[in-house]
Amino acid sequence: MIQMGVAVALAAAMMSGGLPDGMLFMESHPPAKEWETYKETDSRNLPLQLNPCFHRSRRDGGRLTTRAVLYAGDGYESKYEQLVVYKDVEHAKRAMNLLRADLRKCADVGKGWERYRYFSRPLDVGDEGLRAGGRFFENGEHAVAVRRGAAVYLVGESAWPTKSLPIQRFRDLIAQAETMTVRVCELPEASC
Repeated sequence: MIQMGVAVALAAAMMSGGLPDGMLFMESHPPAKEWETYKETDSRNLPLQLNPCFHRSRRDGGRLTTRAVLYAGDGYESKYEQLVVYKDVEHAKRAMNLLRADLRKCADVGKGWERYRYFSRPLDVGDEGLRAGGRFFENGEHAVAVRRGAAVYLVGESAWPTKSLPIQRFRDLIAQAETMTVRVCELPEASC
């Protein structure tokens, strides 16, 4: 009975044009301190946050709904979480393929202090997944991207990655992604 109520509430939220409140883990963040910022957005034009080629707008098509929470802290500390639900599984697969293509295309760009590099490895989470690391002049990031049905979930944080991307350094991000692959299946549009 409770599951039926949850399914009805999720369906109503999707029909009203968005994801249900509290869908992403970072939505329940503590109040920001003066040196921190949290930004929540439902913009369908926001590019995927794992963005090795630094595209200014989205390149994928068929988005039904999306939500992202972006955090910037002291110095170079940052975190992000993004969920995109596509019209169908094929659009979600294309988004993951574009992401992998960008990770290959922009694996090593620039020279000197303008140089940045990205590394990626497959990840056995959801229907398909990957872990990636980006290294910049003074900082970097670890990220996980997974597809489950017609939904793509990305989560990342500031880190200093190595080329081998040891899985133990991704444990927290992978745990979030595993939980989200279950949670997203409560959305009828995810087609799990």
